[in-house]
Amino acid sequence: MSYRQDVIDALNHKQTELTPWAFELTSEFSELYRKKYSCQSVEDDLRSHIMFGKYKKMEWLNESKYRDIFGVEWQLGDDGGDIGIPVNKPVTAESVEEYIFPDIDEVLLQKGLYSMEQDTEHFRMFRFTYALYERAWALMGMEDMLLNMALNVSATMKLFERIAEYNMTLLDRILTSDFDGVYFGDDYGQQKGLIMGPDCWRKFIKPFLKEMFAKVKASGKYILLHSCGDIEDIFPDLIEIGLDAYNTVQPEIYDLKKIKREYGKDLAFWGAISTQQFLTERTAQEVFDKSVETIKVLGQDGGYIFSPTHAVTPDIPIENIRAMLEAVNSVQWK
Repeated sequence: MSYRQDVIDALNHKQTELTPWAFELTSEFSELYRKKYSCQSVEDDLRSHIMFGKYKKMEWLNESKYRDIFGVEWQLGDDGGDIGIPVNKPVTAESVEEYIFPDIDEVLLQKGLYSMEQDTEHFRMFRFTYALYERAWALMGMEDMLLNMALNVSATMKLFERIAEYNMTLLDRILTSDFDGVYFGDDYGQQKGLIMGPDCWRKFIKPFLKEMFAKVKASGKYILLHSCGDIEDIFPDLIEIGLDAYNTVQPEIYDLKKIKREYGKDLAFWGAISTQQFLTERTAQEVFDKSVETIKVLGQDGGYIFSPTHAVTPDIPIENIRAMLEAVNSVQWK
């Protein structure tokens, strides 16, 4: 089995013998798993097909608070997550032009690229977290960001432009390296519809996302976008600007048969086993059964990466993740 080739085939809508899979894990879940199974690498034990090259630097201010390279301070919660919530606002509508973006840390960047170049087994992705909209609201605050989309259009557009320029410079630095795809993390959705609405998304976000996607496509690499929530309204837009795969497909939001039927020829899907309302609450047998059912819907004719809908948190029983692994290995297409 070639993990890398199976993912490439899935992204090209080719049927593989087994549907490829990936497990993204929080550090707390990984620690619980390592203790139970005495393994060095949880990802290797779960045989995830995808690995990430990271470019992230944190300055810890105390045990539960850190500052990122953009000057945003994040307070961790007690839910076992690894991100937290921002507690300061480095940018206002009045200071967009004055804000100084961080220099690229060449040592840190090369470390992330080197880890990908040395891995010939997995499908390798460079992770752009907080790619555009998320970076804007992290710098400005979510409420202020949304208000400024309506009340300070020029300043908001300038902030997105400056973030995109920074990202394009970073893309220029990485796209000549040997890896397979770029993963953009940029949450747009809520439980029903887009946070800012599709028209606002098309005005402020789509033009810059299109530029970044075009640069990645020109390098011959795949494009994957993560957004929580319901973004079906912009699936046609994302297909138009070159998206290859969408993560994360929340089954409590999407009709899986419908999106496979209507968009599955153009868009690959990644996710669909719910961390929000399912994996924390159900038995291992229920997880196995739902996983098999989901694979048979989304995995038909390729175009699917089987996965939990988000990073696995410590409140999810380890046995349920093992049940997912058993399920994906039980559905053979050839």
